[in-house]
Amino acid sequence: MSRRLKLDAPPPPVLIEGDSRVQALEAIRHEPLTPDDYVAEINQLWRSAQNAFLDIGRLLIRAKETLPHGEYTNAVEDKLPFSARTAYQLREAARWAIEMDKRRAIPFERLPGSYSTIYLLSTLDPASLKAAEADGLVRPELRRAELIAWKRGRDTFSIENRASLEAKREKLRRERERLDEELRRIDAALAGVLDD
Repeated sequence: MSRRLKLDAPPPPVLIEGDSRVQALEAIRHEPLTPDDYVAEINQLWRSAQNAFLDIGRLLIRAKETLPHGEYTNAVEDKLPFSARTAYQLREAARWAIEMDKRRAIPFERLPGSYSTIYLLSTLDPASLKAAEADGLVRPELRRAELIAWKRGRDTFSIENRASLEAKREKLRRERERLDEELRRIDAALAGVLDD
């Protein structure tokens, strides 16, 4: 039997990129099987999401800087699938992340995966950011809630706040002494009324 090509038969179908059959084959080939596979896939997608957030922030910055005054809000921001506040946070998070990476202070790889966490980091003053780094907070898996709790703890016990707390304690101590004195006078007055 000859292995010659049959010219009367149609050629086999060629699968092209974007074809749903190709996508199905790709999905099966990359389907996670183990817990580590799932974690790796989710981490990759999360990192892609972070990159997308930074790209969105970059575009928002460029739109705001290049469009005529007022057009950014009317033609872009009002039509976005998120609020103006989110647009602001995306812009500021991207601006800060780009600056940190450019200065080699905090490279993109060390940034948290959430734009809102990056935005919150961007609001820290330099001393607080340095303290956050020293405490091991500036890392990809940092969660916003963890950063907020750290900030609250730092704000509560900060050196600047210590003087304020000591002054408040002294004021309350004086108030307690005044109330104790008033209580003694009332007790004495009551004792005098009961003796009569």
